[in-house]
Amino acid sequence: MIDEIFNVMKFFSESYINRCGELIISDRGNVYFTATNCATKEDVICKLLEWCSRPIAKGAPYASKKRNNEWRNFLLCGYNNYLGTNFTQDDMYWIYDKLGNAVNHELTLKFIHSDYDLSLVRPQVGGEKE
Repeated sequence: MIDEIFNVMKFFSESYINRCGELIISDRGNVYFTATNCATKEDVICKLLEWCSRPIAKGAPYASKKRNNEWRNFLLCGYNNYLGTNFTQDDMYWIYDKLGNAVNHELTLKFIHSDYDLSLVRPQVGGEKE
């Protein structure tokens, strides 16, 4: 699976792998996941969704709002390019809310298999999307 980890790294110019087998996507914002237990591409995608969605949604490693927005956009661009998606920062908030920290791994898998159907993670109001 090392090849897939290197594929992810192509989309995050500052990424590296540390001696603990963690893929560090951004040192500045402490954005990483443990890559040693990723056996498939799906495992890698699950890790991105479950462990790297929070900083894109609301990470703030800088004192400046402008720099934080630029940093989140940089991460979001790499994320979208790797996954072949067009998620917005608002979408990332809902992805983090429903999938972050691996709170519902089965939903993460369903989300991936649905080709990232956002209706699975966005709140529903009276049967209509919010």
